[in-house]
Amino acid sequence: MDMAEVKEFIRNSTKESAVYVGCDSQSGRHKGKRVSRFVTVVVIHKNSANGAKVFHRIDNMPLFKSNRERLMKEVELAVQIAYEISDVVGDRPFEVHLDINSKETEFSNVVIKEAVGWVSGMGFTPKVKPDAFAATCAADKFTR
Repeated sequence: MDMAEVKEFIRNSTKESAVYVGCDSQSGRHKGKRVSRFVTVVVIHKNSANGAKVFHRIDNMPLFKSNRERLMKEVELAVQIAYEISDVVGDRPFEVHLDINSKETEFSNVVIKEAVGWVSGMGFTPKVKPDAFAATCAADKFTR
């Protein structure tokens, strides 16, 4: 993902355009090695009504053995990108979408408090499943 291109696209978008950042991951193989593949996306919803532009970045990292650690890495990568573009977002709607389930019965829920706290503490608006489409749909599409 070319951050200069992302920032320029946001600068040239209308003030009504919404900006969403999300990350998803999946275990798999890359160059013969088992890895955790992280996909971080920036979605700019044009005028908050007219389609979207999606930018993405793929990071292959050594396999994470702990789901908690992998989920928090997703949060870290999303917050990192949100921070990098925050200077150009201005007053546009801006959210960080987390691939974490709000249902207590789901395994990803174990990190919900710390993940939401991290995002909020950085000054961003966090969203979790089922309202986290940038992570659960856009980023998920690129993990496969």
